[in-house]
Amino acid sequence: MEQKEIDWKDFEMSIELHKYNLDFIMKLNMFYYAITGAILSFHFTKESPSVSIMGLLLPIVLSLTLGGFLLYGAKLAMNLRTNIRERGKALGLKSYPEGIVLVLTCIIFGSIMVLVGLILLGYIFYR
Repeated sequence: MEQKEIDWKDFEMSIELHKYNLDFIMKLNMFYYAITGAILSFHFTKESPSVSIMGLLLPIVLSLTLGGFLLYGAKLAMNLRTNIRERGKALGLKSYPEGIVLVLTCIIFGSIMVLVGLILLGYIFYR
């Protein structure tokens, strides 16, 4: 297999990985908000929220771990973005997909999740 074929295959795989990751992050984010929203809705509509205070542990753990996962994923997405750009230039393409969307999506969603986790921790300790 010659180098040009290898570069094309690498470029195609990187684009597919980018699309898959973006789709996965959107689904993960919807799952996160469904679970967290349901638990917080239950917690704050009860007359005695102290009974369900242990129920807040799942959203806290979910928020902090998924937030950390997505922030780390942003770093990895930068590597993927760099690979797409380098392969596109090496193949002489004038236009290729911009990978910053995946990076920014990871940063935005990850930051929001970490913030929600920290706010919930503060709610437990300072209520």
